[in-house]
Amino acid sequence: MPASPAWGVMPAVAITEGPLPPLPDAPPLDAGPLIRIEADRSIRLTGPIGGACHLDAAATRAVLDTTGAADPAAARLLLAEDMLPGLACHIRGLLPVSGTAMAIGGRAVLLTGISGSGKSLLAAELLARGHHLLADGIAALAGLPGPALILPGPGGLILHADAGARYAGRIDAPPPQLRRAGVPRLRHLPAARHTTPLPILAIFHLWQTIGGSDLEVLPARGLKGFQTMEGNVRQLHEGRILRGARPIFAEVAALLGHAPLTLLRHRRDWQAPARLADHIEAMP
Repeated sequence: MPASPAWGVMPAVAITEGPLPPLPDAPPLDAGPLIRIEADRSIRLTGPIGGACHLDAAATRAVLDTTGAADPAAARLLLAEDMLPGLACHIRGLLPVSGTAMAIGGRAVLLTGISGSGKSLLAAELLARGHHLLADGIAALAGLPGPALILPGPGGLILHADAGARYAGRIDAPPPQLRRAGVPRLRHLPAARHTTPLPILAIFHLWQTIGGSDLEVLPARGLKGFQTMEGNVRQLHEGRILRGARPIFAEVAALLGHAPLTLLRHRRDWQAPARLADHIEAMP
């Protein structure tokens, strides 16, 4: 799908709360423990901690029902912020990547890695140094298989409470506390947000070690790079059903052809964000 001036921000879904529509008589295209894709290509989600949601085939409207969930607020957060956005991206022809995107020097840097690898802490450090947040949680990529653009995401940066306290004086005052699946987190809405799509300059995949070197920089190419990025595509299995495996794999390959991927293996400590930010800011 070529890049176009029509690209604006990550697709928004209008969410209303109430009872879900009844299940259709036709068998689903695919059904798993949490996600069911109906014959009309609408999607029914079941939250891992309770609640359920129905997303229409155009990914414009959703109905959310948290009746019976032990923690309705946490169930709402998981469904609306963790599960819906990636599926909405696939339906609209975008590639959803789990990660955080920062605007540095007029171009986007994409940070990927498993949960807890330090993406949001690094983003907070970069914010504190004057760079801008583009997206957190899911980065929506447009324009593939041509040069990729990252679309601005909604909301702000989500940090664990202890990390939020550490950076509160350097970015923005912390907003009210949220809870995601019982884990206290803070959502920061930094004034330094970038609001237009940006081309990707580079991709950095983070993972932490206990002990060892402060930082190892390992360029990832070929199969290693492809597998790394494929593993970060959000809701990959469902995306294959909604869009087809070939388009998604072609987009991942094209992305790596336009943006170099570097693996950053770093020791887990409170100095790690500064070390990582130093490396990223030193890019040519």
